[in-house]
Amino acid sequence: MIRRMIIKKRNMSIGRILYCILCWTLAFLAPGCGLFDHEADDVVIVIGSTRLTRDTLKREMEFIGGGIPAPAKHAGEAKNLLINQIIDYYLIMEYGKENGIFISESEFQTHLTDIKKEYTENAFQKALLQGYVDPALWELRLRNQLLVNKVIGQVSERIAPPSYEEIKRYFQENRNEFRSPEMLRFRQIVCNSKEEAENLSNRLHSGEDLEELARKYSVAPEAETGGEVGWVAMGDLDETMENALFSLQIGEISPVVKTDVGYHLFEVLARRPAGIKRLPEVIDEIESKLLRQKREDFYREWLKELRSDFNVKINQAILDKLELS
Repeated sequence: MIRRMIIKKRNMSIGRILYCILCWTLAFLAPGCGLFDHEADDVVIVIGSTRLTRDTLKREMEFIGGGIPAPAKHAGEAKNLLINQIIDYYLIMEYGKENGIFISESEFQTHLTDIKKEYTENAFQKALLQGYVDPALWELRLRNQLLVNKVIGQVSERIAPPSYEEIKRYFQENRNEFRSPEMLRFRQIVCNSKEEAENLSNRLHSGEDLEELARKYSVAPEAETGGEVGWVAMGDLDETMENALFSLQIGEISPVVKTDVGYHLFEVLARRPAGIKRLPEVIDEIESKLLRQKREDFYREWLKELRSDFNVKINQAILDKLELS
């Protein structure tokens, strides 16, 4: 619950490359203050103006890991992943400091009020207690998360959206991604008994309208819309339903079809053959995919630049002795 409260308002469009940082690291790492209380020889990592001591780093690694031990053969890999997430987090914070990016008190209070809207004050405090989180520490972590999100939001403005030519080229080079199976749109009546279904079948063949009979007699949820289910693709349905439906012509009424949910009468309203979708049908999908890839590439390179721009030192001798719990 505490995790949801903290990360609920994060920007979901920043790309998967920072997803782990934001979801696990940014929201929950101990704040940068209080990291200078130990002697210098206890410092494991220096990131710009921030020094992480042995105890602080171990606590953060354990917190991010969720207390779940990594298999022995993957312990080294898991440890390196956590260390890199921590470094990336503080690099983003250092970038914010250097570029004068900060969270004002009014910005923080607005976000805090927005989060608390879904809770009574007692429920909010109870949620914190259940997560063993001190309210003051929770607010400090929230400030850090908001700051990092703000930094990323400003940096994201450098990313140009994909052009129409890029979208068109992707479509032309990846047409197989946009193959669509045969589809059809249909109505149905669902009855609880075969006798009732056969009676309605006779009425349909006598000229009555399936839409009207569906509204009166179907027990399916779509009865109120005249039994219309909408578009379905080959492979989406129960095999018995699929075999019956895809053997019908447009406007044809099926015989009674028994499935696990009852006795059906189908009418096919329209069909689409299998084929490749047209560009206008998939342009939004391609644009989102290309923009996501651009963001991932940009953040990957940006984080590399931050490691060059800011001083990062690691005491490998101490780090090697730290173990995941």
